[in-house]
Amino acid sequence: MFTKATFIIVFLIASLTSFSQSKLLSEEEMEDATIYTNIDKALKNAAEVYILDLSSQGLDKLPKTITRFRNVQKLILTDNQLTEIPPQLARMRKLQTLYIDSNNIESLYFDTSDPRAFQNIEYLYVGFNPLKTIPENIKNLELTSISLSGCKYLDLKKVFTPLASIESLSELDLSYLNLDTIPFEVANLYGLSVLDLSANPAIEWDTSFRFISQNKSIEEIILQHNKLSTISPEISRFKNLSSLDLSFNDKLNLREVFEVTKNIEQLKSLDISNCELKTLPNSIGDQKNLYELYLNNNNLNSLPGAIGNLESLEIIDLSFNDIEELPEEFGNLQSLEYVLLANNPLHYIPQNVENLTDLKYIELPKNTLSKDNLKAIKKMWKDVEIEFIKPDNKDN
Repeated sequence: MFTKATFIIVFLIASLTSFSQSKLLSEEEMEDATIYTNIDKALKNAAEVYILDLSSQGLDKLPKTITRFRNVQKLILTDNQLTEIPPQLARMRKLQTLYIDSNNIESLYFDTSDPRAFQNIEYLYVGFNPLKTIPENIKNLELTSISLSGCKYLDLKKVFTPLASIESLSELDLSYLNLDTIPFEVANLYGLSVLDLSANPAIEWDTSFRFISQNKSIEEIILQHNKLSTISPEISRFKNLSSLDLSFNDKLNLREVFEVTKNIEQLKSLDISNCELKTLPNSIGDQKNLYELYLNNNNLNSLPGAIGNLESLEIIDLSFNDIEELPEEFGNLQSLEYVLLANNPLHYIPQNVENLTDLKYIELPKNTLSKDNLKAIKKMWKDVEIEFIKPDNKDN
């Protein structure tokens, strides 16, 4: 017969077991998780399935067996024939990330009548659907990120009322929407930190930035594929802007760009990769507050000595260029921790790079550096992780 103390112990053990079973995998654990693409094979080990990819399988509805995947945290339903948010998903209690883009969904309705439904969902990718409405009850989801990319039928005047009710929302993707102006209601999304405006080349940037810069929480703006030659000075109005992505704009005039970005004192990360750049102007040296600089996948064959002025720089990506040697001033970048130089015809690294005492990791091209240079590198960087990368195509 159980005593009261025994009952309490049993209860605690059961509670702890239940907690353990309900625990979500961490991001690091999810990176190592197996991705299942065949539902029949996945069913043989349903309890161990955390990522289920059913994309491009012609589905117009989900099989009833989908509810057996109680531990799935990431579900990918991209490129199917679904016309609604499948109601069975409400029973997948651990669902955290849902890709349901490129289907035939017109309403973003989630059945939240059961308070246990969708309680863990954070990331929602619903782009490239004929989406027309976003119901008010979306506020019941604690979403942190939502992608509306390519949803060209949306009435944006009505969308932002329900979006603004999602207090947890921090990332919003409005790319590929053929916008001519950024909806001023974006300024009302008070918790928003990341705004993606890629592939909207018709936007009137001056007026738009002037309005939405009233949103003091925005920290990152993504402007890929916008056919930009420069950027509006109005972008300096964003008081907390720390990251700017200008990649995939092959007409950029960097002298004009740097005239603007040097005035954004809080800017820490600048991405100008994949812009077909052939040279860097000396004004790169004016970007003295940068921590991260991405110049990969361009056509650079050299670096100006002025790059040595970026004394706060911790990460630089120069991979997939045509750089043959680094300037002596590269050794002035004493805050560097991560350097990516793979896929360059690099044959010389100056001796003074030994000044990079904070360096933790460097990628170098394989078989281009001389034996003497290699020997010197390995000697000076005994505690640095050095990885030699075989040549690859830029498109990869």
